[in-house]
Amino acid sequence: MQASANMVYQLKVTLAGARPPIWRRLLVDSSTSFRDLHQIIQIAMGWHGSHLHLFQTQDRRVIGDPEEDTDGFLNLTDEAQVQLDSVLQRDKQGLRYEYDFGDGWEHTVLLEKILPGNENQPLPHCIKAVRQCPPEDVGGLHGFYEFLETMEDPSHPEHEAVKEWMGGHVFEPEFTDRDQINDDLRHRDEFFADSDAPFAPVDFLGLSPNQVHELLQTPLDCPSVFTAKMDKPMVMDALDASPILPALRSLIGELQGKGIRLTPKGNLPLKVVMAILEAGGEALQPPHIRSGLGSIRSEEDVLPVHLTRILAELAGFTRKEKGRLLLKKTITRRVEKGDWLGLYLDLLTVGFHQFNWAWMDHYPDLEGIQTVGPFGLWLLVVYGDEWQPVTAYLQQMLDAFPALLDNTAPLAYATPEDQIYWALTSRMIELYELFGLLELSPLRPGTRNPREQLAKRTPLFEALFKP
Repeated sequence: MQASANMVYQLKVTLAGARPPIWRRLLVDSSTSFRDLHQIIQIAMGWHGSHLHLFQTQDRRVIGDPEEDTDGFLNLTDEAQVQLDSVLQRDKQGLRYEYDFGDGWEHTVLLEKILPGNENQPLPHCIKAVRQCPPEDVGGLHGFYEFLETMEDPSHPEHEAVKEWMGGHVFEPEFTDRDQINDDLRHRDEFFADSDAPFAPVDFLGLSPNQVHELLQTPLDCPSVFTAKMDKPMVMDALDASPILPALRSLIGELQGKGIRLTPKGNLPLKVVMAILEAGGEALQPPHIRSGLGSIRSEEDVLPVHLTRILAELAGFTRKEKGRLLLKKTITRRVEKGDWLGLYLDLLTVGFHQFNWAWMDHYPDLEGIQTVGPFGLWLLVVYGDEWQPVTAYLQQMLDAFPALLDNTAPLAYATPEDQIYWALTSRMIELYELFGLLELSPLRPGTRNPREQLAKRTPLFEALFKP
């Protein structure tokens, strides 16, 4: 059916990729502006309107709030100036709506039917609601499924922490309250009363929101950000300077043949730890060992070695069998072919997306740091050609993603900013250093506290990302 004046659009809004499906069926006036449609979707789905958003039409036009694109990279069409019926005019036409570029909630908006107007029908109106949308800041679909699994299993070690994160509320994925949705839709002006400029302009240091989204989702494959391909010969020359690669080479060497018998705790035996340390040299030595203030009693005393073994397991390089750590045959073949760059990139991908960054410290609620962590790659592009204080990088992360402060705990001995700084240091800075993407230069002799040092990008970073 073709649209005409005073028509009602029946829309189906579906959270893309959700299984089982999460969707809403809505009736809206055909003349609804995209600004109003954004607010309608927020309320109908159950979002809170606290993150950036945009619409993309089938002809690839991007519609959104100009306040969210201060640099003009997206070439946004102002959502307040575009009516729905100027974009969707026939049954089965659709568009895409994206909310929260960090978690990446994508929605399909399908025009199911065009109906005649009815003065007795209040609009907008939700006529069908299926399943709750995920909680805000849960970490995308992958994080949502982990959240559900943890919430549903009282024996899960993180069950109580997740319940506390939810404010003690039980999350019932099948529950929806259509009456409440419609009541909220009628009062949406109150909900968005302070939303004339709902988001303070965010400085992403030259990147558009779309580019930031691509960077956070696929940091090793984001052509809109890093347009040049990696310089492979330069990468190969610089690869051994990455602390994790000598450690991986040594670990794989120890695994050749019958593998390694693990300790009762599941760790590498001390003899193997010391062999990996010797192969990796000073870069792998923890500060307390380098300074002579401590000793090594197990794998867990040497974080770089411990992390290398864990990341290799997560990447599928090894398997455990009857107390032994064994190298998979596929990895043996790749080693024989000299595919060290491929193995390194596999570990780097796992380090960004599968490894639980919160394991590095005691701030489990600050999971958002892992989501935005790849933005550090762009900071190295912008600032990394010269030595800069590590604290400058940390502050830039906080300036770009101020919502990180929202999940900090009230502590008498630490401000929210302190907690973010500590967690960013123990996660992002130390992982970047382990992978050889940045190097640290002490501000004063002997210190190994990263927050007291300068940092800059390495030749390996420049070969991989070609700033």
